[in-house]
Amino acid sequence: MAVFAVPPSDAATPPGLQPIDPMDDDAIPQVEGSSTVSIPGFTFDAAKIRRRATLLFPFLTPGLSLERFALAPQREVSDGFRDPFAPTVAAQPHSSARRRPLTLSRSALQSLIDGTWSRRDRWTPFQRIVKLAHTYNPDEGKLPLVLREYERQNGLQPYVDASMRDPRLWTELGIAADHVEFIGFISRFAAEHPSTKAATELLFLLDKLAQASVDALTTLLNAEPDDDLRWTRDMNPDAYNLILDLRRYYARQLHRKGLASKDGVAVHYDKVRLGILTGVLRTTPRGYRANDARFLIGAIYWRQDRIGDALRAWRQMTVEPTDSYATSIARLLDVIEAHTGGDRGDVDTKQVMRALTTQINSILRADHGRWLMFSMDRLLQFGFHFDTY
Repeated sequence: MAVFAVPPSDAATPPGLQPIDPMDDDAIPQVEGSSTVSIPGFTFDAAKIRRRATLLFPFLTPGLSLERFALAPQREVSDGFRDPFAPTVAAQPHSSARRRPLTLSRSALQSLIDGTWSRRDRWTPFQRIVKLAHTYNPDEGKLPLVLREYERQNGLQPYVDASMRDPRLWTELGIAADHVEFIGFISRFAAEHPSTKAATELLFLLDKLAQASVDALTTLLNAEPDDDLRWTRDMNPDAYNLILDLRRYYARQLHRKGLASKDGVAVHYDKVRLGILTGVLRTTPRGYRANDARFLIGAIYWRQDRIGDALRAWRQMTVEPTDSYATSIARLLDVIEAHTGGDRGDVDTKQVMRALTTQINSILRADHGRWLMFSMDRLLQFGFHFDTY
């Protein structure tokens, strides 16, 4: 017997997302049978992926709704323009301010973060942090730090194929299946506790989810099933057919949105991330982690070869030792000052531009390298490698 996963109606739109298009009548067959994918050294239950087949990539379809995170730009009554990089207005008091602050020792905090780490399922262990978020003050105490450390230590993880693609693809799809739950929680929290440190930390986590989403989508679409998923095909034909259906479904979604090319997908996700990060700049209290947001915004523009936009974003950074990207920020500011004179707009010569490009690329690679080394140590701590799942 075959049933079909039909996109839900508008009334069932998950929180944080755009309404489901009622004209989207695509469906993904869900064959009743074993959902277990068992190959040498790897066993996975694909049931959750089947259940959420049409919502595996919510940043793509139906898409993020910034209004549901209290991030949509507010209408200006003066001249209709507001610099998205400008400092934010101090946050207004919230009813949640009456909550007691969370107190945790350093060791207890690290134990909590370690206890919520997972290579596959993310949403279930995260419930310990959800409970804290619903209980404690979103500005005072250790709740913002808990959320930051979860994003830093447990957020993105590197994945590398070994002798087969199957484990990586199933793992990434399983994590993607949890994204709609995270988005719903973050949107509700940000709407209920806007302009708080905890909301800002969760928005940085949302940015990480967007990066994980495009990575998983790329893995799905770039896989050559006949060559890369032979183990899945041989061990569970129904699961293999699910992958084929997912590829067809999301290829159609990309075509409908005019995102058929790899570059188009990258631009779409960059736009999503820029919406989140500029929303952080509009809403974060008293400039909390604004430098980190500007660093990431500038890195997106730099990768897009929008040099002027990148430099404008980065020039507004300051060096705050408590920021997550403080080391890279300090180096960037030194390089920009040395080559452009700080506040000057354009680079004078091609020679200066080449030197500037070389040094900035080196800084961004070094930042990525630090993340890789940290991730390797983190994986080893729990008995994993880049290519084990």
